[in-house]
Amino acid sequence: MRGPPTSGVQRGARMRAPRLLGLMLIGSSVAGASWASMAPTVTWPAWAIQLARDVDQFDALAEADAHIWGQLPVIDARAQGVIGDGVTDDTPALQALLDSLSGGGTLVLDGGVFVQMRCLRLSHRHVRLLGRGARLHASNPDDMCISLDGEGSELRGLELTAQTVRRGTMLEQSRVVVQGRGTKVIDNRIRGSTSAAIMIFGARSYAIVGNQVSATLSDGIHSTHGATMGYIARNATDATGDDGIAVVSYRDGPRCSRILIEDNLVSGVSWARGISVVGSADVVVRRNKVAGTGRAAGIIITREDSYDTYGVERVLILDNSVSEIAKRFDWPDDHQTGQAAIDVNAHVAPVPELQVRQVLIGGNTVVDGRTDGIRLLGGVCDVTIADNSVHRMGGVGIAVVDATCARPIASCSGNEVDAPQTNPPDCRSP
Repeated sequence: MRGPPTSGVQRGARMRAPRLLGLMLIGSSVAGASWASMAPTVTWPAWAIQLARDVDQFDALAEADAHIWGQLPVIDARAQGVIGDGVTDDTPALQALLDSLSGGGTLVLDGGVFVQMRCLRLSHRHVRLLGRGARLHASNPDDMCISLDGEGSELRGLELTAQTVRRGTMLEQSRVVVQGRGTKVIDNRIRGSTSAAIMIFGARSYAIVGNQVSATLSDGIHSTHGATMGYIARNATDATGDDGIAVVSYRDGPRCSRILIEDNLVSGVSWARGISVVGSADVVVRRNKVAGTGRAAGIIITREDSYDTYGVERVLILDNSVSEIAKRFDWPDDHQTGQAAIDVNAHVAPVPELQVRQVLIGGNTVVDGRTDGIRLLGGVCDVTIADNSVHRMGGVGIAVVDATCARPIASCSGNEVDAPQTNPPDCRSP
């Protein structure tokens, strides 16, 4: 997805031992029998160990701020005269109540269907929009967002629906826009959006957790424009018009970095990829389930020349389940991308800074796909491939294609592969 407008927690506050997949990090290796999918001792590059430690406490970004909300006022929208009858435009009344919370507070939508005809903006610090059995329906396809602009703002527990006509790329056409520092989007159900369902645009220290997303015309969850320190977890996306979950950095804006994507379910992606890391750095994708794409990768780490993105550096792809890739929908051969279930791709990388470098692919299960299991294509450098299980694929189990780096693979061992495998020959377990 091409993003618009053209598609912190203090680390010292609570110190915990690293818990990445239950492992103990020692020197330049990762040891621990609790990681069943990996060998007892697997050597990790130093950069991977540091990245694992760096993101390991990002789940704290989703913790409830009860000490804050308990001290701030709570306003019930209906008690203040907001109609919520599914017909009346409630936008002016809702926006006035949100603006009245200049010192912070919670606006509660309790039951009913509230109609929204233009974007609602949470501009003040620590303003929360909270749903209790309520639906907020956007009736204008081109001006539908709920924009979390203020520091510490939050959207929680709402059902969000929308009228859509055609795909768009503007921020106002996303159902939820996350821009403020320390913002949270928690436990919402989003059905329909002209652009992304949840667009993270330059936010820092954000949490997107427990949301259900479906029937979007663009991405499900999209981080861009320098979004950093993000926690994207336990969401479910289905039938998205583009990628299910994407982190994308275009060279006309700042680069995204330090994002943890874990325990999500991505399914039913007809046109695009399940999870994509494009032009970004320091991203961990772990314990996700990607089930079913029509023509493209389940998980892709790539530099895209057509969208002029940055190169990619330091990505961990760990313990994910990827199935039915390029197989779920009946796209003809001339519409297929040829991408693998897990695809590491820099097909056009004219200079080193536009390559894809330092990727670790470990402990993943890849099954029942139409194409290759794991593929490295073009300007891809220093990839570690360890202890993955690749079964029932239509193509090569693990492949290196058109390599332009002197060392595309840094290490490849311990993989169980039952698909045909010719390149490279040393990646299959004895």
